[in-house]
Amino acid sequence: QRAWMRAPVPGWRPIWCARHKAAGIDHVWQPGMAAPQQAEAVLALWGVVPGRGDLEDNTRLAQAAMALGRACGAARVLHCSSAAVYGAGPQHCEESPCQPLNAYGVAKLAMEAAIAQEASPEACALRLANVVGADSLFAALASEAPMVLDQFPDGQGPRRSYAPPSTIWRAVAALLASTDMPNVINVAAPGAVDMADLAQAAGRVFQWQPAPEGALAQAVLNTTRLQELTADHSKADPKALIDEWRVLTEAGA
Repeated sequence: QRAWMRAPVPGWRPIWCARHKAAGIDHVWQPGMAAPQQAEAVLALWGVVPGRGDLEDNTRLAQAAMALGRACGAARVLHCSSAAVYGAGPQHCEESPCQPLNAYGVAKLAMEAAIAQEASPEACALRLANVVGADSLFAALASEAPMVLDQFPDGQGPRRSYAPPSTIWRAVAALLASTDMPNVINVAAPGAVDMADLAQAAGRVFQWQPAPEGALAQAVLNTTRLQELTADHSKADPKALIDEWRVLTEAGA
């Protein structure tokens, strides 16, 4: 919501729904209730992350979003999936084999399969990279506890693709405007970012620890499809990511 207020998508007015009444919420709604009103598209921002509930609910929630889309007359429904569907290896494109390494990735892949079975509305799964402000690194940056990062044999920290909220909204805008919407799309700022560089850009002191066996040195998304859709080729920059995070955090203070 804060990112939208900074740069609204032209031609669209969001109707914010949630299960509970809160500031900025237009309608209290949950599955089983009638559609709150007509809408041209549905953006399903909900989901279950590890340790916060039954991961299989990701499929049920996606199906509920599709049902809501039909009920409110939406032409398109956009769902939040995850880069976790791919598994190990760098530079995953949308056609890469999906071999998830954990239950969360398995659950999101099952969610995508369920969406594909729905005849209508049109649907797209946004395979989100690490979302700026919402992953474990940013939780550590926001904490006052001592910070520790894994260090790999090449001397670097974990390298990840990152999706700042501004990039996510650009993806949403482009998908809603597209004449031939893909069924899946990687969403991230182009390029990989070392978590150590993010920590340094935030001015945080951290300690290294040897990366444990099985730790992923790289999880990087190929964003060619997104770049072609949005015409945005700006590379991920640690300072810019930190600056956006701070602006949005301060806006909610």
